[in-house]
Amino acid sequence: MSLLKTKVSRRKFLGLTSGALASTFVMSNFGVLKKVGASEEKGNSKYSRKFVPSTCAICVNKCGFIAEVDNGVIRKINPNPKYFKSRSMICARGNAGAKVPYDPDRLKKPLIRVGKRGEGKWKEVSWEEAYDYIVDNVVKLVRKYKNRSTIAFASTEGFQEEYFIDLANIIGTTNTVRHPTLCLASNIQGYSSVFGTYPDADILNAEFVIIAGSNRAESIVTPDTIDMAKNHRKQTLIYIDPRATKTTALADKWYPIKPGTDLALVLAMIHVIIKENLYDKEFVEKYTYGFDKLVDHVKQYTPEWAEKETEIPASEIYWLAREFAKHAPKSVWYPGRRSSFYANDVYYRRACAILNAICGAWDKPGGLIPKSKIPLRKYEIEFPIFDWTRDRIDAGKVPFLGDVLPEEDKTDAGLPTDSCQYLSEKDGSWILFREAILKGVPYPVKGLFVYKQNPVESVPNRKKTLKMLEQMEFICTIDVAMSDTAWYSDVVLPESTYLERWDPVHSLNGVVPIAVMRQPVIEPLFDTKSMFEIMCNLAHRFMERKDFWEDTSEEDLEMFKESCLKRLTKTPIKDYAKYQVSKYPGAFEKLLKEGVFYLTDKPKYGKTLKEGFRFKTRTGKIELYNVKYEEKGLNPLPVYTRHKDPKPGQFRFVVGRHGQFTHASTQNNPWLLEAYGDKENAIWINTKVAAKMGIKAGDKVKVKSPVGEQIVKALPTEYIRPDVVFYVHGFGRLSKGLSNIYRVGASDAEIIVDYMESISGNAAMHETFVTIEKI
Repeated sequence: MSLLKTKVSRRKFLGLTSGALASTFVMSNFGVLKKVGASEEKGNSKYSRKFVPSTCAICVNKCGFIAEVDNGVIRKINPNPKYFKSRSMICARGNAGAKVPYDPDRLKKPLIRVGKRGEGKWKEVSWEEAYDYIVDNVVKLVRKYKNRSTIAFASTEGFQEEYFIDLANIIGTTNTVRHPTLCLASNIQGYSSVFGTYPDADILNAEFVIIAGSNRAESIVTPDTIDMAKNHRKQTLIYIDPRATKTTALADKWYPIKPGTDLALVLAMIHVIIKENLYDKEFVEKYTYGFDKLVDHVKQYTPEWAEKETEIPASEIYWLAREFAKHAPKSVWYPGRRSSFYANDVYYRRACAILNAICGAWDKPGGLIPKSKIPLRKYEIEFPIFDWTRDRIDAGKVPFLGDVLPEEDKTDAGLPTDSCQYLSEKDGSWILFREAILKGVPYPVKGLFVYKQNPVESVPNRKKTLKMLEQMEFICTIDVAMSDTAWYSDVVLPESTYLERWDPVHSLNGVVPIAVMRQPVIEPLFDTKSMFEIMCNLAHRFMERKDFWEDTSEEDLEMFKESCLKRLTKTPIKDYAKYQVSKYPGAFEKLLKEGVFYLTDKPKYGKTLKEGFRFKTRTGKIELYNVKYEEKGLNPLPVYTRHKDPKPGQFRFVVGRHGQFTHASTQNNPWLLEAYGDKENAIWINTKVAAKMGIKAGDKVKVKSPVGEQIVKALPTEYIRPDVVFYVHGFGRLSKGLSNIYRVGASDAEIIVDYMESISGNAAMHETFVTIEKI
């Protein structure tokens, strides 16, 4: 029987997956969630016990917790009942964060490389020696190339990332590259091109929810994951994915869509809604632009046509469209992080936004909601203007754009005139950024700082990343653990864990915004520092080097001394956090006591629907037809392009997340590794396909793509399409400093081809075809 005709009952699937699902959502009965540290005699007069509220950093959600600390040792991490963003819960990953400070593999002192890169020979040094080493190398490179932008900065999000960016500005480089183009850059661009902003989904009040690929049961986003789990009995949940993830267990229907055809499905749904007059006429007329053009555009995209593209029956496409419109405005096509990630991803995201818009499911309960925030005070820092600063390496028209596009996308028609039409200045495009460094165009980049990111494992085509590192004359990594990137660095600085430091206040924007910060749960266990301290110390040391400032004016330098060195670096983070919320009486005290501050716990709807409001688009309306895109030579309406299918013997490789792991950062955590149930990952391959190839569970197979190959165990399963394979991210690591997962399992970074979505610069993670051979 074809997988597409297989019926999987909710009861059966829940029975198969409930254990893993429970480990994701709450502190479960896993024996791995043990207390940390030696036990103490409670009769001892010196025994002390305290409960400290703070904010988790295991993943992007930043959930609130209360740490139970006995005699300076973290015994347990409990959910914060005041923290409504995570619905007063803490997941197993957050609970396992109690292990992080006590991890024997964590970095404990600054290290300078003494052998060859990747050889693993280091010497422990003082912070003073490390700072001198860094400053000497940076000054040397800047003066050698007469170019401050020869130093690049790579980072991922976090409360202290802003200080890493401050350091980049102090050095004077324009070359910062962040995580969004490995994550949601195309989502942000697609939805913003319609609404002028990237919204949240009001899952709590939604009645009809379609989730395509965003595995919210495991790839947790709060409060969405929890609301989805709690609401599934009173809302219809549709899940679309070539692979049956844990989210399928909660879904009413699962469609194993043909990869690369998501846009065809959405366009066909829009076709039905318009043809059958199911759209919200009043909303469309009052708030949108270009509906008449959309009507003509989608006439060609019938459900019968889409059935041939997606392998979803036309009758089901009609049903989806009608149900979506019937439940609107309490309907959502979920704007999740991971879905298709093809080279047409921005157009697909635009179509999803348009679907919500024509049904009036915008800024109303149960629909898509523009994010709100809590405004905070901040210090304004005036950085010098440098003569030796050059433009970004991944901005403007580049001669090698075609090198990172799939064959079917290498055409002048519809391509942007620049490398990435809507590139974020701070975020950059990882794929194009690395390509420019490798080619030395438009100039050499020879120094690299990395903070809280691991490009060796997070950026597709690992060989290219390693080659990029080889070309560097200086690499500094700042991290808690010896990541793969740290392993190939020249100097490694150990950051204090999130449980050992103060962090500034951040507004977590959303349907109901909150403000949170971090306070130390325990004292730092080793010779580590926060990113803030590292930035401050380096800033002062750079000021001592007169030869570093010859390309700026004395006036700019004095201004910088006043605004940065005196105001920011002399202000402890605790005092800065107090200043950030000083316009809200009692806010700082509430953060200290309860771990969270908010102005209201009730969502506010309709602020963009008030008379006179202008959306941040060219027309001031919701742009179904995008005016800027038309001016730039892009398609102003989403146009479907057929993706090529795998050749005989090939499979499309897809990425995804697992409940125990946050990207590639938690696989070395022994608690989570034990909860995962195996010491290594395995490749999902369709049961019938595996049988034809003579592959049994546990057999070793070679997975080969145009850029690399890996050896991995086989996991035959009926819960994946016959033309698709998958394995969990974050294994097959190169760093011996990650003792639990070094060379264990397979790395997906080694085999994913480095293709790029050309409008946003996002990595096109699902454009890779692989072959599989039993060994």
